[in-house]
Amino acid sequence: MSSKGHDPIGLTPHWHLDCRIESELPEDNVIGKRFVINTLFGAVAVAALLFAGWLGYLDLSTRHEIHDWEQRIGDNQGEVRDIKRMQGEYAVEAAKIDEAYKLIRPQLSVYDFLINLGRTRPPQLVIDAIEWNDSGVFVHGSIHETSERSSLLVGNYVKALGREEKMAALFREIRLTGFDRGSTNDVINFEIAFYLKAPKT
Repeated sequence: MSSKGHDPIGLTPHWHLDCRIESELPEDNVIGKRFVINTLFGAVAVAALLFAGWLGYLDLSTRHEIHDWEQRIGDNQGEVRDIKRMQGEYAVEAAKIDEAYKLIRPQLSVYDFLINLGRTRPPQLVIDAIEWNDSGVFVHGSIHETSERSSLLVGNYVKALGREEKMAALFREIRLTGFDRGSTNDVINFEIAFYLKAPKT
């Protein structure tokens, strides 16, 4: 009795050769490398878009603020011109005051002048303003009395100022240069001029 040859490898009828190229097969990971890379690049692109949008928003906001300020400046041009004009006028007046101060300061102490002015002033007399220029000092005031009474009080005040030793040393003449009725019948306005002596050379 002959027996069939026995295959020593023992291959079964269903066996076949594995011809797959493993390097070209799709990955069998749950999350592939390509997916991770695409996700990262997508996130970077979204972040770049958001950053660009934020920069655009800042640019628009800045432009809006600049336009708003330019409009405000344009609306206030009239006020700016008035302020510049007033500054110019103040500068001119300040220059005049400085010049007058340079002329008067060596001869006249403002503090001493005011002290002497108030020493003999009748209580009814009100000093409203004091002006000065190259020739002297001018005191403007008012008094609430009748015309006759005002004339007497102001006249005596001018004489008393002339008798003041410190006043006489500074001024060559002190006299009443203005006397008129004010806006109401019971107010008299007056002006007293103090003419400086010529500076000693």
